[in-house]
Amino acid sequence: MLNAWTRFLPRKNKEDVDNAIRGIVSHAYKNVSFYRKYYNQFGVDHLNIRCAEDLPHLPIINRLDMMTAGRAEYLSRDVSPDKLVIRHTTGTTGTPVTVYKSKMEELFRKITVVDAYRRNTSLTCPMTLVNVGPERKDGSNKIVEKIGPITIIKLFRDIPMGEQISILMSVKPTIMGGRPSVYWDLAKFLREKDIVPPSPRLITGGAEILLPHVRKLLEDVFRCRVADYYNSEEAGNLAWECPANPQLMHPNTATAWIEAVDQQGIPVPAGNEGHLIITNLYNYSMPFIRYDTGDRGILLETRKCQCGFNGPVMRLLEGRNENYIVLPDGREISPRIMFNVVNTGFPHDKKGWNMIDAIRIFQIIQEFNDLIEIKVVPGPAYTDSLWQAVEENLKILHPAMRLKVSIVDDLRPEPGKKFHQVLGNLNSRWKRERNDQENK
Repeated sequence: MLNAWTRFLPRKNKEDVDNAIRGIVSHAYKNVSFYRKYYNQFGVDHLNIRCAEDLPHLPIINRLDMMTAGRAEYLSRDVSPDKLVIRHTTGTTGTPVTVYKSKMEELFRKITVVDAYRRNTSLTCPMTLVNVGPERKDGSNKIVEKIGPITIIKLFRDIPMGEQISILMSVKPTIMGGRPSVYWDLAKFLREKDIVPPSPRLITGGAEILLPHVRKLLEDVFRCRVADYYNSEEAGNLAWECPANPQLMHPNTATAWIEAVDQQGIPVPAGNEGHLIITNLYNYSMPFIRYDTGDRGILLETRKCQCGFNGPVMRLLEGRNENYIVLPDGREISPRIMFNVVNTGFPHDKKGWNMIDAIRIFQIIQEFNDLIEIKVVPGPAYTDSLWQAVEENLKILHPAMRLKVSIVDDLRPEPGKKFHQVLGNLNSRWKRERNDQENK
């Protein structure tokens, strides 16, 4: 008999994982139209999915298919959408995803993130978590939030750098978390201004590859341990950097089961590179079962590690590792900021407007310092007028900036590569220092 609460165990062994997989697959078939239709179409009997090793019998799901199906299809029939916690991905992998969770599922997500931090440092309450460079989205506008004994400080990316530094200098952070490209701007500013910031117990990078030159800069400026974390909005923390071997990561079996598959969706042997597919083990409101992350990695043999963890081991090969954008006056801006310049030009607040209906997927490319090209796969609600506000945003960056929009039928990465939302092809300082570090 399945234990419905197994999905909320903050640390799961293999038996717990198999139990959670049986539970979520059965729940999805009975209560989520999207999965029931898919499984019937592929002739899959959900009752035959008994453990993690049975998952390859199920079809792989991609974000575009989910989003175009509509929430009536991908949400569980036993939930009320207006009572769920709603989170939006930034869309930096091309197609934005709206993620729904119950309050209990959202709390569990947060608990497992903090527990993943504990894999790399000791933690005691009260503690202060500093989130570096988040966007103001999903109703999140408060710089300071409190959750029991935990204080969260958000250094939103639209706050002027000088003000961010003032906020940072006024607190003693326990943990700092953020995207490496945003950290790069913060640490570079601190170093150039000869400002010595407080040292947290741990700095974590996520959502982008933590490149060696960024890691070294952070270690020098903040004088603390820096660890890479593999996170996603769809599941939370997926893996943490091994404290005994920074080249390795340990998948977080509390939140998801990770597979590596080839181009045909067939699992690859341990030690071989593949596309990373995840199954969220706790979200019954909006299940993600065999969901294509768009990332690539290598799953290694499960073994007892030097760090004490007895479970899966992996290497994350390629994430959202985009180059900086170079403006006509020589200024450089991170790919996150360029994405935000484009994304904020869209009428997200307009009643009845849905991003996925207007734009299926888009990609930002820079080949010249005064020109941004955007390749677009349009949706049924697409109109050329969408770009007027985007052009105005570019002019604010620099009056010489121009916009070129190209309509395409599809946007696919090269074989074996990940789709990059922002492609900066100029010789930026970020790129030079990354290459210098790799050539040492």
